[in-house]
Amino acid sequence: MTEETKPVWRIEIYDRVYKKLAKLPRPEREAILLALNNLQNDPFALDLKPLRGRRDWRLRVGGWRILVRTDIGEKVMVVYELGTRGDVYK
Repeated sequence: MTEETKPVWRIEIYDRVYKKLAKLPRPEREAILLALNNLQNDPFALDLKPLRGRRDWRLRVGGWRILVRTDIGEKVMVVYELGTRGDVYK
């Protein structure tokens, strides 16, 4: 019998990110949701990198970028923006 592990990090997602996700084609939406789910267990094993000049991080999923703020002490990640590479950093 396998034992399910409890997520290490808590992920909070802004409503505007959910709205953008709802408009995406199903394969892209599922890939992003899978990446966000994996973010809970070990965020630094993914393609998560700090942004220069900011305290934020970005997660790359294909052509999409997810911007995240972290609170390492509380182990909380707040997903506040989702967009394509050219638009999300503006």
